[in-house]
Amino acid sequence: MSSDATFGAMHAVIQRTEMLSAQLTFGSVNISLAEYATTGLLSMGVGPRGCGKTNVGQVMAEQLSGQGWVAVIFDPEGEMELMYGEAVTDPEDLREKLTSRNTPIIVVRAANASEFVPYGRVVLEVADKLRKPMLVVVDEGQVFSAPRKRSESLGEAVDLINEFADRGRKRAVDLYMTALRYTGSVHRTLFSNTNLTFIGCQNDAAGWSALSPQFKSAGITFGDLNSLAPAEFFCISRFGIEKVKMQMAEALKKVAPAVVQVKRNLPATYSQWDRAMREIPTERLQALSEPVTALLGQIAGLTAQQMMAGQEALVDELECR
Repeated sequence: MSSDATFGAMHAVIQRTEMLSAQLTFGSVNISLAEYATTGLLSMGVGPRGCGKTNVGQVMAEQLSGQGWVAVIFDPEGEMELMYGEAVTDPEDLREKLTSRNTPIIVVRAANASEFVPYGRVVLEVADKLRKPMLVVVDEGQVFSAPRKRSESLGEAVDLINEFADRGRKRAVDLYMTALRYTGSVHRTLFSNTNLTFIGCQNDAAGWSALSPQFKSAGITFGDLNSLAPAEFFCISRFGIEKVKMQMAEALKKVAPAVVQVKRNLPATYSQWDRAMREIPTERLQALSEPVTALLGQIAGLTAQQMMAGQEALVDELECR
């Protein structure tokens, strides 16, 4: 057999045909999974609590489970049962559901690494046997992984998750995992191998050095990441970097409280603004130090440009007084 024919045969063996016609939609961004047919998906959601990382995993689970995957969601908080039904009762229950493939989204309640390990073993065993498409969603990844390997159950949990990442493509296992920070929260092997990453709002400028190389060519700054609102992410895929406004998962819509839109009652004319400013005591304005305004700006979701304009206006107001 010629070298070209040999390469073609090897390529055919490791190519996952289910990926060729599958796609994921995040807001207005469509990602064809054909580009991931020889590698599988190793995806991460990074950002502080409340930015919407878990919802990204739910969106992926719902969309892929409708395209032939079985999704397994490891839930340390006990929230997923409210949306996708009761969690499996034990590892053998998980084995039965994975083998029968009659449950599109399976919830596994695991509050810590020791509870995760027996279920993680089952996932690998079934995947090795069946080799049918499976998405594993690991929420709160820092609970089950660590920057470096450790002893006992956490060490084994780290090994299992690393196996999902390292050997998943041959077993048709795809992975989505959330992390609070880009460094120092989960094992470095995961970050080095990711091929689909969602970066949410970043509040720690010290962590920018680890992220900046990925954004430099696109002209994206720390201020751009810092100004991201909840459910907004920079998505880094094989197609480049795109800003996405993530839609809410269908199951989450059913349990999320209805948001009452509050109409802002802001001054509309110069005289109204002037009167409103005069009613604010000078002492209160002087208390608006830079750390305080930075915090308020983050809460309000202001951009870096809006923050700069507001700080200049504050300085002008105090000088006039």
